[in-house]
Amino acid sequence: MRIIHWIVLSICFVLPLSALTETCYPLTAEPIDVVIPCCGKDLDTLELCIYGIRKHGKNIRRIIVVSKEKFTHSAEWFDEQNYPFSKETVALELFHNNQTEATRFLSYPSSRIGWIYQQLLKLYAPFTIPGISANVLVLDADVVFLNPVEFMTKKGEPYLTIAHEYHQPYFAHMERLLPGLKRVQASDSGVAHHMLFQYPILNDLMQMIAHYHQTEPWKAICRCIDHNHVHQSSFSEYEIYFNFALLRTKQAHTRSLSWINSTTIDKKALKGYKKQGVVYAACHSYNR
Repeated sequence: MRIIHWIVLSICFVLPLSALTETCYPLTAEPIDVVIPCCGKDLDTLELCIYGIRKHGKNIRRIIVVSKEKFTHSAEWFDEQNYPFSKETVALELFHNNQTEATRFLSYPSSRIGWIYQQLLKLYAPFTIPGISANVLVLDADVVFLNPVEFMTKKGEPYLTIAHEYHQPYFAHMERLLPGLKRVQASDSGVAHHMLFQYPILNDLMQMIAHYHQTEPWKAICRCIDHNHVHQSSFSEYEIYFNFALLRTKQAHTRSLSWINSTTIDKKALKGYKKQGVVYAACHSYNR
């Protein structure tokens, strides 16, 4: 586990991101470790997800499922209880330590606490899981890779897959989190259901957040969520990292992949996508 002390130079507090010096990060081509947060609703796709990234991902080393209990023997398991936060403490931060509101939020049948929590699990994986690579592919458990794919260049520079959705609350949250953090490319989104988190870039981002808010990054992320959006999609870890990397360094490269939002996990259908050259299918439970 990396012990992190969130301390940065004062320039990160004084200047907006757009005014900061372009950075060249010490990136490496170290083999990639894959982190897949998982809960009960993901069990229908988990084995397909693990198999797909192991078979088709280039330069993959470990595959680690982060969950409350062990769901598979096909990958390593890391207990989410080893993280520095829980659903309960996240809810408290969301409601600024108002225990009544936090408890009420946790009790809602359709509460988004799990959705918020899993995003924080992804962001903190490179700082929490012992012996993890400096190159961490965070992967949604309902994503199935069907054809060969690379995630970085031979120099270790990342490929960031683009999508095309736009959800305004994500960007309002980003601006509260770090003034100047904005959508870099008007037609491109980072919500492509996977992301290569590289330690030098992610650590830079987290240090800026910590210094600006004078608190732990996960707490700052929670406190910046608008209560008007807490019952819907309120922030995006993928959009935060995607746009931060593009603002901060020319080492990050965007790329398009052929992918599909699938309404099925039927093997015949997945084979059909594969033959069509689709690189991966996002098989969300709400679409199936």
